[in-house]
Formats: sequence, structure tokens, C-alpha cells
Amino acid sequence: MLKTFDDRALGSSSSNKVAPSAGTPLEQSSKGRDALLNCLISGGDERLECEPATGLNMYGYGPSPRPLDLAFGSSTASTISAPAFAAVGAYHADLLREMETHSAADIYAREIARTRTELLLLLGLDQGLGSLPVDAIMATSGTDIHLFAAALLARQDDQTLMTVTLMGNETGSGVMAAASGRHFMSRVSNDCPVAKGEELSPGHATRNTTVAVRSADGTLRSDEEVEFELRGLIELARAAGLRCLLVVTDVSKTSLLAPGLETVFRLKARFGSMLDIMIDACQFRVSAATIRAYLTHDFLVAVTGSKFLAGPIFSGALLCSPRMSERLKQRPLPAALADYCAKADWPEGWMARDVLPHRANFGLLLRWKAALFELERFVRAPEEKVIAVLSAFAEAVGERLAQDSAFKPLDGRPIDRKPLWDGSEAARWDEIPSIFSFYLCNPHRGGMLTAAETAAVYKNLAVEHGDLVPVRLGQPVRCADFSDMPASALRICLSAPLIAQACESADAFNGLISQAMTVLDRTADAAAQLTFEPSSARASL
Repeated sequence: MLKTFDDRALGSSSSNKVAPSAGTPLEQSSKGRDALLNCLISGGDERLECEPATGLNMYGYGPSPRPLDLAFGSSTASTISAPAFAAVGAYHADLLREMETHSAADIYAREIARTRTELLLLLGLDQGLGSLPVDAIMATSGTDIHLFAAALLARQDDQTLMTVTLMGNETGSGVMAAASGRHFMSRVSNDCPVAKGEELSPGHATRNTTVAVRSADGTLRSDEEVEFELRGLIELARAAGLRCLLVVTDVSKTSLLAPGLETVFRLKARFGSMLDIMIDACQFRVSAATIRAYLTHDFLVAVTGSKFLAGPIFSGALLCSPRMSERLKQRPLPAALADYCAKADWPEGWMARDVLPHRANFGLLLRWKAALFELERFVRAPEEKVIAVLSAFAEAVGERLAQDSAFKPLDGRPIDRKPLWDGSEAARWDEIPSIFSFYLCNPHRGGMLTAAETAAVYKNLAVEHGDLVPVRLGQPVRCADFSDMPASALRICLSAPLIAQACESADAFNGLISQAMTVLDRTADAAAQLTFEPSSARASL
């Protein structure tokens, strides 16, 4: 007989249960399947909660596979694939059997350590950098990683920390609060309530400032303008005796690498040790080689398994180079972080382990297992095929968005990582965009749709209508204000599973392009059929 805590740890509690959904390929008992579903949405904050009636969370996704969906929304979230669900289900069943005779916390400690090792292996980091180990701190979400980074760097040398991030519309709604050392939601991974917005360490708040990369009309600010603003902010921080953490987003919700790497390296050369750099690669649209290059420069790197990798939401990791590990592993943590993570989530030898509870978070473990299932499949695909798929998709989608009057592409720029490669011109898959952002237009009425209208189209597409399967796009991103009219951009995205499948055959690749065109057809139709009254402030093209 399993203990009550063990039952809850593996998702058998009655709280936060999800409604079953059809279409899963896994043949298992209803009880075992329900336990798996509930485990997959455990060990996080309220963003994981699912509505009982729909089985979907606030992003419109749930823990069950939905293989019929046209799934092109991985810049927001994804639904677990049927193969990953089957693999995780078998793994979950093994854990349940072992729980009959062993401690949940002990099992979790062993398995999350194995998961950490597997992640580093798939990234080519299992041998470390220069024979010294790379450390990975496991976290429930990308936002948690920002909180951890701020906590590790705060009060170093008795200096207050100032974090500099991009505006939340390019990163995440909770990032700015987390980067300032504050609770960013109302519940944490151990299911305890917290005061959203309150400092984790009262009286030791991290300062936070943000930089916009777009102008009010949605166009991109120049690199020179952004660099000038950043330099001024960091100069003010240095004059005030502060340390700084600059968060570089690679890539953002709208496929930006910002600020540009030439700017980042110039700032690092100018400010030296008072400026630390963290790469927010939480979309995980970066190659293993790119991650290794960032770590070689002693930049912290944040990744998650729930965007490009298309694992279920809420699995993150903060990667630390050997030199950064040596510097940070003896840093104390705020006591409040004991509610966010377990001892085993942190690598051996880190002081953080001394103040964290020996407990299990099987939800985090299973979500990472699903993400790594997809990562392993993706890294097996030959890079030349991955490049071919990405290039052809970018050409087809880019041409459609540019030529169809139903769409207006959002202003963007190429992904440029040349400063990492010392002038090397080798082709790399992660320099080809996999997120394509666009405003919606109604050609019959004239002008772009408002943010509210775009949101209505997004929600309508995600619902099954008769024989029409749901279309999953990236959630609308508020990008501009035209006069007094707010405008948002939708996103059509490639994920690792979509690319891996398209690499298997010409038919699979052609099917991917066909599906993408169907998605854009249906999106254009939905925009044209809106019955909203024209707005006097509607922007013209």
C-alpha cells in the first residue's frame, strides 16, 4: 500500500484533476491513466491547473495527446505527443511499482540526477568544458530560472543586484517579477500559497529594469539605440555600486535574438566582472553547439522542454559553466526557495542543497522525460535534413505571409550569432527562423484586426468545429499600438517533433508544408468572417 504523500507525489491526489480526453494510444487502466495525467500537471504553479470540463490549462493545452490537432503553436506551449506519452506512461508505471517498497524522495533524487545527466549528454556536455563538469539546476519553469539566477547573484560582495531584461511581451509575463526576486505567481511547486509580488528576501530586493526592442508601432529599434540605452543603465548601476545581470533572449516570442550579440560582447568588455550575462534560451530554439559556445564565455544558459521540444509545459534547467559553478555553488539561497524546489534539483556540491527539502516532484521529472524523448529524436536527425526542412518551411510560410492580404508580417531581423563563431560561415540549423509572427487583416473591411479581435480568432481556431480539427497557433503577442488601437501578432511555429517527422520522407515533408498552408487558410478565413464593427482607429496597411 502506497503512502499518502507518495500517492500525491505521483499524481493520485484528488486536487487539480483533469478531465480525460479521447485519442490516447496508451492502453492502461483508467485509474493508472488518471494518475499519470494528474502527475503531469503536478509540481508547479497555477498555470498548470486544468479546467475540469475541458481538461485544458490557461494556455489551452492539457496533459493528454491530441494527435489530430494542427499543432503549430510551440512558441506558447505544446501537447505531449502520443509516442512520448506512451514512453512516459511506462516509466510512470515503473515508478509506481518501485514506490511500494522505496521512499518517493529517494527515487526522485536518483531519477532527476539521471535526467540531468541525459540532458547534458544530448547537448554534448557530458564531458564538460575542458574536462571540467557543466552543472544543470533543474526547475519547474523558465520563470523559476529567472528567480533562481537573481537569488544566486543577489548580495554578492554585499552589492545589490540589478537585472536588465527585455519587456515581458517578448519574454514572459512573470519574468520581470522573478528577475527582481519576487514571487511571480500565487502558488509554488510544493502546492503552498505565496503572496504574489512579495520579496523572497524582505529588505534585499533585486532591482529590475527593462528595455524595449520595439517602438510603439511594432517596428524594431536599432541595435545602436538599444545598446546606448543599455550602456546608460549599466553605467548608472555601476555609479550606484550595484552589480548587473543582463538577460539576453535567444530567441524571444517573436523570434528575436535581443540584444544583439555584438552589443552584448561590447558591454561585457566595457563593464567586466560587475556585469553577468544570462542567455534566456527558454524557447530551446538553439543547437547544442550554440549552447556550448555560450557556456564557453561563462554565460548562464536557461532552457525549457516545453516550447520547441514540445514537451508538456513546466520543465526548465539553468546551465552553468565550470567557472560559474565554482563561483555560485557556495552562494546561500533565500529560505523561501525551499517552496520552489527540492534538494535533488540542484547538483551535488551546491550549498543550496543544504537548505532545500528532501522531497519529490514527479511532475517535473515526467515532463522532462517527455521533453528529452523529443530531444533525442531530434538530435538523431541529420543536420543537413533539418536545415533543408527549416529552409523550405521558412520560404513557403514567408512567401505566403508576404503575399496574402490577410496577413501582415511583424517586423523582424535575421538571427545573427556570428560573434560566437569567430567568423565561421558554417550553416547551422538554429540560424533559420522557426517562429513566424504576423498581424491579421480583414481585406473586406480594411486594416488590421485589433488585439481583441485577434484573440477571438486565436480562441476560435483552437476549438473543434464539426469536421474541422483545432488549429494551434502561438498565442497573440501584444506588439504595437496604432493611435489608440492595440494590435497583437499571432505566430506559426515549427517544433522539434514536426521537424523530425518531416525529415523521415518526402511525403512527410510535403505533408508538413500542406498542413502549414491549411493552418494559414483557416486563419485567414476566420479573420475574414469576424462580425466585429469596424474601429474608427483601425490601422491601415
